[in-house]
Amino acid sequence: MEAMRLLDADILSYALARGHDAHPYCWPLLQEALQGKISVAVAATSLLEAYHALVEDYRVEREKAYLKLDALSRSRRVKVLPVTVETARSALEIAKIHQARSYDANLIASAETNSISVIVSNDRHIAGLCKERNLILENPIPEEVIRGMKF
Repeated sequence: MEAMRLLDADILSYALARGHDAHPYCWPLLQEALQGKISVAVAATSLLEAYHALVEDYRVEREKAYLKLDALSRSRRVKVLPVTVETARSALEIAKIHQARSYDANLIASAETNSISVIVSNDRHIAGLCKERNLILENPIPEEVIRGMKF
């Protein structure tokens, strides 16, 4: 099996928001993870971020968003990375050094703390942090689709 990938909240929310332009590119990735074809991890805080995006940005009903993310968090095939004191301290340091948002810094700290070198994201801030921290960024969304996305 390939290296484990850490999914960012944007990829999760695109995968779970059926009407989103990026859904056709992110949903298959999540399906492969749930089928055990690829190794995937999710930071616990990314579940919260994805819930917020689904409900507030993509107008998914709260109950549906909850059920989708709760099921994902219970899957034996998706590793959910907890927020630990070590991760939080690392995230604070990353946020300070790189002037990054706390959730972005937490994603990077979660990857580094858990020896994950591949992050799947469409976030330009994450892309910059990956470059600065020598992590591999994967974005399953084609450039022409990204250019047409509203958010």
